[in-house]
Amino acid sequence: MDEIVAAAMDLADGEGIAAASLPKVAARIGVTTNALYRYVDSKEELVVLVADRAWGAAPELPADDWRAAATTWSQRLHERFIARPWLLDVPTTLPLTPHTAAWLDVLIVGLGPAGLPSNEVLYSAYLLDSHARYDANLRRNAPTPPALSVTHPDRRRAVRGFLDVQLRARGLDAVADVMRDPAFVGDATSPDGFEFGLARILDGIEAHVAGGRGR
Repeated sequence: MDEIVAAAMDLADGEGIAAASLPKVAARIGVTTNALYRYVDSKEELVVLVADRAWGAAPELPADDWRAAATTWSQRLHERFIARPWLLDVPTTLPLTPHTAAWLDVLIVGLGPAGLPSNEVLYSAYLLDSHARYDANLRRNAPTPPALSVTHPDRRRAVRGFLDVQLRARGLDAVADVMRDPAFVGDATSPDGFEFGLARILDGIEAHVAGGRGR
């Protein structure tokens, strides 16, 4: 079984989770597809096993500081999605597996000092997980085309100028103004979007905790 999961993970790392099909895995380890059915019942079952291995061990979190724990957990989760973006394509409807359960467990423990009821702990986990997924997916789907690359400033300015005219012709001045901001287009160093969003989520949870939770 270990060889099967390892082969499937290699395929997923190289070509995405769709490539981790039973025929491809069988070919990778030199057996027939039918031979794999002695170990897994379907590709869906194989995906569960591969995804669980990809998650790996849950991170160690700071103790007695729920905000620091939530920050570290979210950062490690974001890093995991960046390292293995195919995890974003694994259905979120899959049941908890040993590793995903461990990730959730350490976050529940880490959020303990906040004193939130169980349902709000899970809601907070959902917010943090969703933010990490969304940002990682943006990074995956937003490669820098040559025309906009920082190595081609003249072409980048030309494209921005063209878009500016198009947006303003449609009365979309607010969007045009944002896109001309150096922090948006990358002409100047700007705060990391993931960290900014994470801090605002935690600010919201902190305000909720300070306000008496649920009032």
